[in-house]
Amino acid sequence: MTNATESIPGLEIRFTLESDVDYLKNWLVEPGMNRCFPMANKAEVDDSARRWISFSGYKASLTAVYEGVPCGIATLYIMPYEKLRHQSEFGIILTASCRRMKIGSILMEAITDLAKDNFNIELLHLQVFESNGRGIEFFKELGFKEFGRQTHWLKDRDKYRARIFMERFI
Repeated sequence: MTNATESIPGLEIRFTLESDVDYLKNWLVEPGMNRCFPMANKAEVDDSARRWISFSGYKASLTAVYEGVPCGIATLYIMPYEKLRHQSEFGIILTASCRRMKIGSILMEAITDLAKDNFNIELLHLQVFESNGRGIEFFKELGFKEFGRQTHWLKDRDKYRARIFMERFI
């Protein structure tokens, strides 16, 4: 799907399949992932994964496959409303064993190309926990800028956590 995959032997970017849902569920419960996503239990993980995978039916989701095994997913949350079609929020996740290999950057390039070429999207936006410093730096390196924050978004064991909103024109 993208020429950048040639820089990592064994990497393929393909459209997400419904059968990728079990991989996604496993990644969402990996140690430390709770600092990146708000799900608190199996039912919430199942619901979130079902929602992510549902966009595969619109061909709005891509899966990174490394050495034959899915290792990451990026999904555009496509809006059905005419006045909102120029923009999309998206989600991205990689399994821990494939981070820091540039797979995330390649997957971001592919989802950006998909957004632009297939959906005429002009603006991508996301939300990230304030405590996810590595994620924030990753998105800044890709040109995303903060445009707002919600300081009391999530409450976990009587402690509030903020989320940061970021965006980038493509």
